[in-house]
Amino acid sequence: MCSRNQSRWLRKIFWQEGMTVYEHSLYVCFVAGTFKKIRRRVWLILNVGIVLWVLVGVVCLQVPPYSFWPAAFIAFSLPGALVLNVLFLLYWALRRSWLVVLPLATVFFGWNYYNRLVALNFNAEEVPQEAKVLQVLSFNTHIFNAYADKDGSERQASTDMIEWVATHPADVYCLQEFYSNRGSNVYNTVNRIGNRYNKHRFFSVSYVDGEKADVGMAIFSKHPILDKGVIRFGESNHNRAIWADVNYKGDTIRIYGVHLQSMSIKSQDIENTYSSIGNEENFKKESRNLARRLRRGFIARGYQVEILLEHIKSSPYPVIVSGDFNDIPFSYTYNEMAKELKNAFVNAGAGVGATYNGPLPFLRIDNQFYSEGLKAYDFKTHQEMGLSDHYPISAKYVLQPKAE
Repeated sequence: MCSRNQSRWLRKIFWQEGMTVYEHSLYVCFVAGTFKKIRRRVWLILNVGIVLWVLVGVVCLQVPPYSFWPAAFIAFSLPGALVLNVLFLLYWALRRSWLVVLPLATVFFGWNYYNRLVALNFNAEEVPQEAKVLQVLSFNTHIFNAYADKDGSERQASTDMIEWVATHPADVYCLQEFYSNRGSNVYNTVNRIGNRYNKHRFFSVSYVDGEKADVGMAIFSKHPILDKGVIRFGESNHNRAIWADVNYKGDTIRIYGVHLQSMSIKSQDIENTYSSIGNEENFKKESRNLARRLRRGFIARGYQVEILLEHIKSSPYPVIVSGDFNDIPFSYTYNEMAKELKNAFVNAGAGVGATYNGPLPFLRIDNQFYSEGLKAYDFKTHQEMGLSDHYPISAKYVLQPKAE
């Protein structure tokens, strides 16, 4: 049936043609029905396009960026397709249309990817009593803001950050962009963090700066470190992985600290791109600059994650891999890790879990992965510690009984 407004509107238009009221009504119904069919068909075509976008994005997650770098950009766009698919689900549901089956099936079969976007573990599992529980903290400390402290303006913020790390109740700390200056009362972090609770320590130095301060990656542990080593990624000196075999109450767990290739995108680059909108020439220039940096990062991390996984697969012990991966969950890097290991945020976290403290919201680029023999509980993103460009993350792990 036609609506009263539609009938009245079209009757005014065609009254001059000498049509009867009955003929007007038939024409109105025909036109309105045609509009409805066209609108329905357009929305269906758009929904099919979104589903195809999801499918192509999932396929692109499997493609190494060094083989075909455009695949990394398509995979990077996958969250947009997943969100639009949910909007179509709501649209068809409100229309009470059977076409709701299309986006619903996409959600059902693609749930693992939705779970990367938002974790729904709001009813946290209780840690079993008498279980062996190991808590791991990961934090990109951003050099403890030491380079921003030339005039002493960041001294209190640096002190607060170091104290927060030193007193955190974790058993193991994996720290990236770690900075330690033995000649400084404030930035002598190896001793200030390591001496609290008599922690064992492993500091892999990437370089020594002009202040004769050491910069690199560190693992601190309240339990003995039995063995340790460094995984180097080709010629890159700043990005690497380190590992330590920790003796935890008679069991050995291999802990990896990871810092993969940076996106090399600064806040100013993003602000320049935003501010150039409206100026076609500048916008193209800034956009190409961002795209080039992203492409270099995608390719480098594609190589690095394969080197890392090769080492992880050789571990004789259960592993926890923790650090700054500099890639979102919709990337080749994350996908390769997720094929071999479980993700602590997915299995024990809640919400979006963004770890990047910068102008791009909702980015989760810091992760903790773990192997069989362990189970994750109580994953947290510590947004109360907002003094770095990353938020710390922590999780508790229960050692599972060995199968007889």
